[in-house]
Amino acid sequence: MSLFRNRPVTPNPAGPSQYGRMRISVTAAVIACLAAAGVNGCAQPAQTCAIQDYGGGGTSGYQTPQQALQSVLARHEPWLSATGWKPAQRSDTAVSFASGNDIIDVVKNKAGKWNVGGVTACR
Repeated sequence: MSLFRNRPVTPNPAGPSQYGRMRISVTAAVIACLAAAGVNGCAQPAQTCAIQDYGGGGTSGYQTPQQALQSVLARHEPWLSATGWKPAQRSDTAVSFASGNDIIDVVKNKAGKWNVGGVTACR
């Protein structure tokens, strides 16, 4: 189905074009929509995250979840928060530490040692 199904073959030069008015109203509707939405759809994402998985497993690891956390922080990665780490979620076999939007997941292996399972860093 065509949008311009009833379009005249030759425009009436004496009067304004009906298509010009339609273009103006469509443009006005788009502008009003963007203004109402705050042009959020056109902006860059507010946050970008990178995820790194760690293979940890085996029988090696750390005695405590905090030691596993410190093993990552000791690398002084510029993309990772250096301070403010607190346990966000905890179970018998896993701890998620958070600082701002960054997260470090630490898991306990079958030997009872703690390893870093993954790191999520967001800007």
